[in-house]
This record gives sequence, structure tokens and C-alpha cells, in this order.
Amino acid sequence: MERRVDRLDKYIKFRGLNDNKVTHDSGISVGTLGKSRKEGKDITPKTAEMILEVYPELNRVWLMTGEGEMLGTKKPTDFVSYPLLDVSRAECGKAFGIASTVRVTELPYISIPGVPVDTEFFVQASGHSMINKQNPELSIPTGALVGLAKITTRVIRWGEVYALSTADGVMIKRVFESEDKNLVRCVSYNSEEYPDFEIERRDIFELARITCVIPISLR
Repeated sequence: MERRVDRLDKYIKFRGLNDNKVTHDSGISVGTLGKSRKEGKDITPKTAEMILEVYPELNRVWLMTGEGEMLGTKKPTDFVSYPLLDVSRAECGKAFGIASTVRVTELPYISIPGVPVDTEFFVQASGHSMINKQNPELSIPTGALVGLAKITTRVIRWGEVYALSTADGVMIKRVFESEDKNLVRCVSYNSEEYPDFEIERRDIFELARITCVIPISLR
């Protein structure tokens, strides 16, 4: 008997997608699709609904029951939706951490065209520590939507801007090597008002690189 996951696989093949793409777009747990393909397993109705939410052209009745056609009447969106960690307003200083935030499935989503494909989620910046007076085009102004992609390796490119998840929360800073190998030096663009500081490497739970910065005009 054909399962929901079998029908989903047909759609994935039809659209040239893959498990990573579907998992990222829908916010389902990593490995869910692979586990669902095992004998006696299937994707749950909740998982199916999460997938249907981001692929509106996929016929809900067909996916759930096998009846009707694969594609419904809704047209696919022109761009992908991304989770917005609105609870972690990265003050280019301190806020709630990436690691400690709520599950991705519980977050609001935003749709933005032209976003780099490796973007995983967004945070909204506040504060003025990352205003670059010499090169304004590099600034991360207050209210800006900052696209992030988590880093799985511990290799850091010194001098680049990262979002760091620490016990104190998310910090968006330029990161430099410290004389003490156990420390990392964090530098703001606006160093006149926001002095450099160092944190323990072990206190950095996660790193995310900046994929894009979308300024928002707050009125």
C-alpha cells in the first residue's frame, strides 16, 4: 500500500528537490524523512501539514489519501519562507541564544525574494554597535533582518562577522583571534562607542555566519 512518504517522494522527484531542501523549507526535524521510509513507518499527518504549508501547489488530498492529482490549483510561491527568531533580537550585543530558542516549527516565518540559498533563518538586529561609519554599506543597522546559516565546523575565519550564541545570548560581532588561545576577541564596527571584549571559546555554543543583511526602515 502506498504511503504518504511514497507520494511525497514522487513530488520531491518531480520538483527536483531533496530531503535537505524539504527539511529546511518546512522546518521538520532532521532525519524525519529518512526514518519515515523504513518499513512500517510513514510521515505523520502533522509532518505532512508542515510540508504542505511551504509547498502550496502540492495537493493535500492526494498527499494524505492518494486520491486526485499530485498538483492542486495553488501556484508555488516564488520564494522560500524562513523562520524568524523574533525572540532573539540580536542587539549586536546580548539577547536570547540561537541554541536556546524555541523549536523552528513554533517560529513565525517570513518570505523574502532574492535571499541566498544557504540562508537558514533570520534574526532582527537592534542597537548601534555594528554601524560602520567608514564603510556604511557594511553596517548592520537597528531593525535590519540578518540572514544566518549555522556553522557545523569549529574553524573560524578571523576578522569576519558572525552571530555567536553564548550563555548571555546572541552577539553579532567581528571575531578575532586572541593572544590567549582559550579566548576569542569580539569587535564592533562602532568601536568608538562599543569597546572590544573577549569571551571564552567554551562559552560559544554555536556560530552562524551572516548570509545577508536586509535593512528595515523603522518609522
